[in-house]
Amino acid sequence: MKRFNIIFNQYIQYYLYGIIVLVIVFIFTCSPFILGLVIGTVGSLINTFTFEYFLAKAKEKDNIHISTGNVWRYLTVILACCIWVLFKDYINIFGVIVGLLISYVLIIFKPFIQKN
Repeated sequence: MKRFNIIFNQYIQYYLYGIIVLVIVFIFTCSPFILGLVIGTVGSLINTFTFEYFLAKAKEKDNIHISTGNVWRYLTVILACCIWVLFKDYINIFGVIVGLLISYVLIIFKPFIQKN
């Protein structure tokens, strides 16, 4: 579990830096795309946490149930899209999609990023 905390702390650090930068950019530009990107990146952070948590649980020796938390990740995406539907005039869907894709790109390229 220690390895999980080290990996996730690196991810959360980058996500938080990205979210802070996006919020600052949004304050100056008031762009619907940037606001969608902020919402999507927060959803991406939740998706990455869910994936890493379930992956760490699946690696335990006494665990016979293997899951990567797909249902929770789908619910996060649905929630982000519901927020977009409620505030269509203020949020750009392409920003939400790009923000959500960050976690999936990270999941795909995770084996190449890790040194072990």
